[in-house]
Formats: sequence, C-alpha cells, structure tokens
Amino acid sequence: MPTHNIVLTSVTGRIKLIPPHPSEDEVVAQLRTDPEFLRYLPIFPQSASAEEMRLRRETRSENPSIRDFHIHVADNKGQWKFGGIAGYFNLEETNKSCEIGIAVCPALFGTGIATDVLYTLLVYVFEDQALHRATFQTATINVAMRGWLDKVAGAKLEGEKRECWRTERGGYCDVACYSILEWEWRDKVKGKLEQRLQI
Repeated sequence: MPTHNIVLTSVTGRIKLIPPHPSEDEVVAQLRTDPEFLRYLPIFPQSASAEEMRLRRETRSENPSIRDFHIHVADNKGQWKFGGIAGYFNLEETNKSCEIGIAVCPALFGTGIATDVLYTLLVYVFEDQALHRATFQTATINVAMRGWLDKVAGAKLEGEKRECWRTERGGYCDVACYSILEWEWRDKVKGKLEQRLQI
C-alpha cells in the first residue's frame, strides 16, 4: 500500500497526480519498456514485468525521501486514464531540496501534459512543502526535456556529467543537470508556466 494518500489536481483540471496503485503495475511496465521511453532513459532494462513494478512500487513507497505519483489524464468524456509517472526523490530535509522526474506515455507527447504535470509538482514542492531547490537530470540527448527545461521553464543548466549513467547495453551516457530555486519559481518560472498553460 502507498505510504501517502496525496492527490494533486492541476489548475487546468486536465490531470491528476495520484498515489501509485497495484492495478497499474502492468501499464507502468509497458511504459518503462516502450522504445520511446528507453530512447531517452537507456539506463533502464528493456524488459520489465508487472511483478517487478510491484516490487519497485512497494520498495519506493517505504522510502521517505521518495514521493511517487501516477499521472491520470482526463479524456474528452471526462474519464481518467493512466498517462505516465512523475514525482520527486532524493529529498533532503536539511538542504530543503529534491530531484523531480517525469515520464509521460508516448501517445501524449506534444499535448502539453508534461507542462501541466510539472507545474502541479512544482507548486506542491515549493508552495506546499516549502522546499528551496528542485533539480532535474536528463540524458544530454533528450532534446525534448532539455528544450522544456531551457525554453519553457527557464531552468538553470548547472552542468553536464560525462558518462554518468551506465546504460543497459553496457555503455555510458552523459547527463545534463538543471535546477530551479524557490525564488526563481516565485519570480519567473511560475509565471512562464502559467502563461504556457493559459491560466
């Protein structure tokens, strides 16, 4: 069972972030083995079972430095459907910082869902949890995520880690590291995302 019962609803009403549920272990396995997912996250195995996702979900739910959510997206009939995974981890209470991650189902690429999800998470992290710093790491080849961080959010590129992530095939990939500070969120980033979401 999840260690949290937090449900975050976006201001647009298009998405909800809900605690991971056992009934979705299979769709999480499908997402994590999708070629588009693996293209930018080559550190993950090319195969994953619902049982492996169950074990991962249960293990992560016991770790107080991790807060996982499943993305649910409202369709045009108002029905909620699984749309990906998101959350924060590496929570440091002393330094009031965390790392944020997101993986949207490829069928939803280009729909603006990622902006909705990340806006909702950043409101929670900075305004509800009163954290000071949120970080993001992504493969340097992940042009879409880097474009979002650079252009849409205006996050600060802190640097690149060379050959930082060991890939499933035994090689290594470079990682780009970004951050948003609480005052940057308040003074700049929040407004940029609200303009993007037209709210």
